[in-house]
Amino acid sequence: MVTREQLIDWAMQNGWTLDQQAHLQKVEHEGLRRYRLRLGRIAVHYEIHTHAGWVRVRSGYFKDLTITVNGELVGWTGEKGVS
Repeated sequence: MVTREQLIDWAMQNGWTLDQQAHLQKVEHEGLRRYRLRLGRIAVHYEIHTHAGWVRVRSGYFKDLTITVNGELVGWTGEKGVS
């Protein structure tokens, strides 16, 4: 289980920043790709920005998410770690 605070700490250590809506964003490939962790009360949504707007790729409840020793966030529906 990961708490909201643990998730924010992990994300900030891995290059994510808080945006104006208190969601976490990461920009890669010289600004060509934008990712977002949209934090809810009990769940997190991992999203990618496309020409159509934000698209949800996977979701997970805080109670199901864990951070591995390799620094990956696992426990998502449609399992695949996020780093």
